[in-house]
Amino acid sequence: MMKNLFSKMMVVGMALAMASYSFADQVSSDGVRNMTDPRDGKTYKTVKIGDQVWMAENLNVLNVKTAGSKCYDNDPTNCKKYGRLYTWEAAMHACPDGWHLPSVEEFQTLLETVELRVDQIVTQKKLNAEPLKRGEANFYNHLRDASWNDGFGAFGFSALPAGYYNSYDKTFENLGGYAYFWSSTENGEDLADRLAIAGTREHAGLGNVDERDGLSVRCLKDSN
Repeated sequence: MMKNLFSKMMVVGMALAMASYSFADQVSSDGVRNMTDPRDGKTYKTVKIGDQVWMAENLNVLNVKTAGSKCYDNDPTNCKKYGRLYTWEAAMHACPDGWHLPSVEEFQTLLETVELRVDQIVTQKKLNAEPLKRGEANFYNHLRDASWNDGFGAFGFSALPAGYYNSYDKTFENLGGYAYFWSSTENGEDLADRLAIAGTREHAGLGNVDERDGLSVRCLKDSN
């Protein structure tokens, strides 16, 4: 009798667990946590996506090593909302201890993790004859903050369209249109790889730009 009761309790427990299991739970099983940068006391949200732990906000630290960074339009309120825009050299020294500027391979891992999971969600919805929301099949939209046009924010990465600083023209561009993140990977003379996120796959992805440009920084937690 006790064995049957235990079996019934297990079944009920599993059913409740499955009922409460959500997309966000699968991506970030330990939830969103915070980290405090000891250099200036700023607190950042973090999120686990696959086996990686990312800052869920753009870095906004200014010190001697990041003196080349800027606020969009030189407006401090943009730094507060979008973080600072760093040259590649400044970005290489911007992350706090225990964190680092991700390589292009680590960005690729992030994209593959998100794309695989989104493909699974989309496939299951089609099998269940459930309607897809606009842009739901485009995995880049799931990295966008929910406040950004067509963003889902499902993974907690919460990319915002911070734009960038064009060092050649000395202009600030694409605020509200794109998010650009430096990688630690150089790609040619005075060029480094970056990740861009926009509304469609055709206008976002990995590429390279001038190391003197100003882009956002997302730090990745060092692995054990």
